[in-house]
Amino acid sequence: MANEASHVASLLDYIGREALQQLRSVPEALLNQPLTLPETNTLFALATHLVGAGEFWVLVMAGERMIPRDRLAEFYATGTLAELVARYERWIADVHKVLDSLPDEAMERVVNPPATFQPRKLDQPMTVRDCLLHAVEHSALHQGHIQLTCQLLRHQGSSLAG
Repeated sequence: MANEASHVASLLDYIGREALQQLRSVPEALLNQPLTLPETNTLFALATHLVGAGEFWVLVMAGERMIPRDRLAEFYATGTLAELVARYERWIADVHKVLDSLPDEAMERVVNPPATFQPRKLDQPMTVRDCLLHAVEHSALHQGHIQLTCQLLRHQGSSLAG
């Protein structure tokens, strides 16, 4: 019988692979190209932030691993699809290593994220479950941003070609 955390792992696996599928749907040159809209991020920056946040909330907070993170730098990151694929594959594998065998009672373990990373003010201590639910919510949000950005970039490209 699957544990609660393994269900979260499956959701994050799905979200991560969907994000990669979207990134593969545009020419690689568009990964680092900003939209012609104000206050938007490149696809590479969005994808880097999605995986960076996922690593933090799952591997660091729930898995108690030490992974350095420069959150601000995620929004200026540039690179290649191959780099993103490698990082996502590593993250997805590590998510399964941490969560697939995490006992249900571990979901109640209290964690103490840095104040700058708290997703909301809580009247109660934050638990591993809170971290994992936030990881799913945050990852899904940015997967949607990636999907929309891909659509906009494809539209911009077809408008220029026509």
